[in-house]
Amino acid sequence: MRDLSAELAYLTMSLGKKYADEVGNGQPLPAGAIAAELEGSPFRLDDEEKAEVLRALESSFTQTQTRGYSVFNDFKPWLNENSSSIDFYYWNRLKRYYLEGGSLAAPVVATLDAVTDQILDFSGNPLRPEVGSRRGMVMGHVQSGKTTNYSALICKAADAGYRTIILLAGITNSLRTQTQERLDETFIGKKSVFHALAAEPLPILTYAMKKRFPAYGTSRDKDFTRDPGSGVVFSIVAHNEPIIFVCKKNKATLSKLRDWLIEQGHGQVISSPLMLIDDEADNASINTSKDPKATTAINGVIREIMALFERRTYVGYTATPFANIFIDPDSNDEMLKDDLFPKHFIKTLDPPNTYVGASRVFADDGDLREPMVELVKDYVAHLPLNHKADHSVTLPPSLLTAVRVFVLTRAIRILRGQGRQHCTMMINVSRFNAIQEKVQGEVYIYLQTLQNAAANAMGPDPLSDPVIAEFRDDFEREFGDGEEAFDAVRTVLAEAARVQPLTVNMKGGALDYRAHRENGLHVIAIGGLALSRGLTLEGLTVSYILRNTAASDTLMQMARWFGYRPGYEDVCRVYLPKLALDHYREINGAIEELRDEVRRMHGLGMTPEHFGLKVRESPTAIRITAANKMRTATQMKIAQDYSVRHLEGYIIPNSSAVNADNLKAVQTFVGGLGSPSAKTTGQAIIWEAAPGRAVMTLLKSFSFSPAHVDLGPISGNISLFMDYFSDRLRDEMSEWDVAIPHPSGGTPTPDVLAPGMSFTLRKRESGDVVDGGFRVTAGRNRVADPNDAQIGLDKDQIAKGDALKASGELRGDKAYCAQRSRPLLLIHVFTTNETMEGMKLKGSVVTLSFCLPGTSKPTDERIYQVNTVYRRQIEEAANAEAEDDEAMLVESE
Repeated sequence: MRDLSAELAYLTMSLGKKYADEVGNGQPLPAGAIAAELEGSPFRLDDEEKAEVLRALESSFTQTQTRGYSVFNDFKPWLNENSSSIDFYYWNRLKRYYLEGGSLAAPVVATLDAVTDQILDFSGNPLRPEVGSRRGMVMGHVQSGKTTNYSALICKAADAGYRTIILLAGITNSLRTQTQERLDETFIGKKSVFHALAAEPLPILTYAMKKRFPAYGTSRDKDFTRDPGSGVVFSIVAHNEPIIFVCKKNKATLSKLRDWLIEQGHGQVISSPLMLIDDEADNASINTSKDPKATTAINGVIREIMALFERRTYVGYTATPFANIFIDPDSNDEMLKDDLFPKHFIKTLDPPNTYVGASRVFADDGDLREPMVELVKDYVAHLPLNHKADHSVTLPPSLLTAVRVFVLTRAIRILRGQGRQHCTMMINVSRFNAIQEKVQGEVYIYLQTLQNAAANAMGPDPLSDPVIAEFRDDFEREFGDGEEAFDAVRTVLAEAARVQPLTVNMKGGALDYRAHRENGLHVIAIGGLALSRGLTLEGLTVSYILRNTAASDTLMQMARWFGYRPGYEDVCRVYLPKLALDHYREINGAIEELRDEVRRMHGLGMTPEHFGLKVRESPTAIRITAANKMRTATQMKIAQDYSVRHLEGYIIPNSSAVNADNLKAVQTFVGGLGSPSAKTTGQAIIWEAAPGRAVMTLLKSFSFSPAHVDLGPISGNISLFMDYFSDRLRDEMSEWDVAIPHPSGGTPTPDVLAPGMSFTLRKRESGDVVDGGFRVTAGRNRVADPNDAQIGLDKDQIAKGDALKASGELRGDKAYCAQRSRPLLLIHVFTTNETMEGMKLKGSVVTLSFCLPGTSKPTDERIYQVNTVYRRQIEEAANAEAEDDEAMLVESE
């Protein structure tokens, strides 16, 4: 089948224009619209080609993408009210390039537009001096389109008035060059070459009437330099258009840029606004010094560059932000300038539904887990994970199989009309360049064997060749259920086997996809570090990885197989050991927990600085991130004892939406309890011996304020109290009493938590609205009434509690908690002062508290990784309760 990319681009543009309203609002196209457009097109397509184009168009226009979540601090929206006065030249040009060029689906462009508007809004108005310094983080997914996002942000930032844009593009030359080329195509508009008489224009220029070009201080061939005869020759102040620098994260390079900027400002603070975008922000940008008053080289230079500008915004992009959240948010020492903690905003990017990501590949219920993942069991005798640079290399049989499967995937893509598109295999088995080169040699020799056999694949008795027989067996095992037949594959096997192995590492060897744009680059890329961060492997179908790393973020970044695989997702394969599979499953869970944290923070109105993002140490023994990135993180052993306590959710999330969800969760829980107990009184509705698992289910769906150290989440939805509860769920806490306390008089509110259940609501009008929450009865940390802890107890139990309280042996509610044989869940429903300044809660408000008896089980110690914010919360809570002599074990390591 011939290449149909031109026809697809034309039809995509035509449909996007004709149904602009539907596309812009994320709505589906009218039924039959795509087929009608195809029938009315000027192209002469046979039935097979029509079917392929129709499939591709339907895939594109049925893509969906949500807009993610954000948390922010010190934010005053400005973009909407100023947008009419901004000439969005660069963005409008890029938008047309994406839409009319067909490189992005229209619904994806609509989401890109909305999301980058939000990021620009968070970044601050560059024309207002009071903007000062702003710092944020954008959290995407590996290979999910972060470059597309910050390309759009750069265009909009330039339009809005950011005059200097610095993009830090990873730590390798290949990644910096690849990023420079992408920015040439999306922003600069021509090939960035210094001192060329006429730089070659790029297609994006055709999408605007006027031709404008930003200045560039780096080129495809050169990072920033001040060497005579090369580099920048303009003034940052005098230039009319914005200026962009795409730099590698290298101390020497960034120091040269810093010194040049100092000269441009003549020793003064530069008044023109700066946006500094840090791609792969968790790598090489973090302050990793053991001395809090010193900074590591790259971190220090980044800080110094930022400090040169009066108005400056730092936006870190990453898919694995483990290190970012451990940057100390309190390190504001003027000498050290501001660190890179995203104190003003964190924005999560959601990928389109066509994205092949970790959840689909590694989660237990992932739809690609079974067909895509192949376990490698034979590597130890050939390439053990812990080998030396002089190791003698032989290829494991599983790697030879993977090479054959790669050739088969290329053959299938040829049959599907994708033969002139890029097609790549990745082999990442060693960090040593010498080993990579040896592997390349062995792969080259094996490819000769495959190519010789493939040349005779159409002979009279092809299966008599053991290599062709292996191809047939591999095909039937991997792709036998597909549309293609092996007889058809044999017809293109010789073409498919014509691939070249290439080492890609710091010593050299680059994947020049653009030079092979017409016919595609068909390559086996063999490398280590250069393949582990940021570098896009075009048309990647087969990955083979044997790497041992102790850092979650590094391991996830090695997963270059994530991304978009239109038309060939079903033939992609990943070969890796079971240990790596277990690690990836665990890391995916950790990353999703971080996303859940941001989503929860969004709903609770919390800020990045005041809510400690927490990450629990992986059970599979991967350290959360490289040790030197965690200078300000604290590994805590926490064994929290909640016995004989009344634990109260006295800080209510100040969000009507969160409260509505909590009410719904409680209604579901109450609806499953059945009829109330005979102990029900005029002051409380009571149930006895409710299943502990039902209580746990309620807790998992109930959102507490993160300001609650005990009840707020520390890992995903899990809190310290839930861990304590979970340890006792099968025995001491397998049954609970439940009560809804309420006043005995007043006007009952009907059907509050269940049909026919009416009671008078309490009033909780005293408190403060702070940090995204309503703190009930400010300063007292109480939501319950003084006698709530006695609910359900008989007269003798209450008397014993009174005696303990009077003697001073147990104070307050503890005296009554100690009398219980089962824990008590209290459901508090009340109204607030809706006129209080900042109050967002309306109508019935709900929270929970827990009266917990003693325990005979020792408290299990768990290891948590927490940053200074969460550590401070724990320490403040411990100090506040010290007078109560609570048993809280916090051991720092």
